[in-house]
Amino acid sequence: MTREHNVRTVRRLLELVNKQEFDRLDEVYGYDLVDHDPVPEHGGGFDGVQRYFADLSEAFPDLHLEEDVVIAEGDHVALVYRLSGTQRGRFHGVAATGRRVETCGMQMSRLADGKVVERWGALDDLAILGRLNVSVPS
Repeated sequence: MTREHNVRTVRRLLELVNKQEFDRLDEVYGYDLVDHDPVPEHGGGFDGVQRYFADLSEAFPDLHLEEDVVIAEGDHVALVYRLSGTQRGRFHGVAATGRRVETCGMQMSRLADGKVVERWGALDDLAILGRLNVSVPS
């Protein structure tokens, strides 16, 4: 696939998450996805990523991801994004606070045949917990 197609695929992730259409994440991720940074309670692979976004949207029903930077070369696409939302459900064991959060995250993707087949990523969960007024050990 072309660089432009790979970038469109990664941007499609933002659209699907913002619409909470997690049953359509197979438009972005391959079922054989290798997730190098899975959230432990969700497990790895395609199913883990799908559970992660579904749980995140339960905690933050107005979850919104917005692109900051996209860099693409060859079959890799790096995405830096901003996450915002209001906590209305449990997040990492913390009951709903009604607080609004904003933080940044990133994802590096390797694509093959138009799908993300490998991902590396990070979201600043500690910053989110801090904005929820949860004290975290230093």
